[in-house]
Amino acid sequence: MRKWNAVLTAAIMALFLLHGIFGAFQLFGVGPTALKAVAWAAVALVAAHTLIGVKLTADSIRVWKKTGAGYFRQNKLFWARRVSGFAVMVLLVFHITAFGYDNGGAYRLRWFTDFKLATQLLLAAALAAHIIMNVRPMLISFGIKGLKKYVGDILFVLSVLLLFMAAAFVVYYLRWNTL
Repeated sequence: MRKWNAVLTAAIMALFLLHGIFGAFQLFGVGPTALKAVAWAAVALVAAHTLIGVKLTADSIRVWKKTGAGYFRQNKLFWARRVSGFAVMVLLVFHITAFGYDNGGAYRLRWFTDFKLATQLLLAAALAAHIIMNVRPMLISFGIKGLKKYVGDILFVLSVLLLFMAAAFVVYYLRWNTL
């Protein structure tokens, strides 16, 4: 099951990056589309990833209870990964509802308020935290050796892309509220 979760994670990352980059260009006002079909495919994969994560978390708790290990005091990184994943799930709901809605075949934009900007920036931060904490386990699950030379480059590229996406949210907010 862990191998399937790693494969799902890699697919989610690819779809997320496509949606994020194209969406950022759209928010900047220079791109035609945010690849909505890709985004909904990613949502389906995220749902499967979440179910697997819940199952694996429950299994880990069961093992810790049997062994008597203090699972709340120990394994802080384990719980940080779970909390960041939960934060991403909650903030994803805000992301899905932030921009617009279908009104009888016509797509209508919603006003992009301070609250929506805050939720989108928090989503970018939660994604950054979740990805940073989970890149190493994903690479290990694929059997990639010599992690140090890959992890730094991967995290740098992902950080730049997430900053690009966060900047797009800010520009979109400014376009709605000042221009």
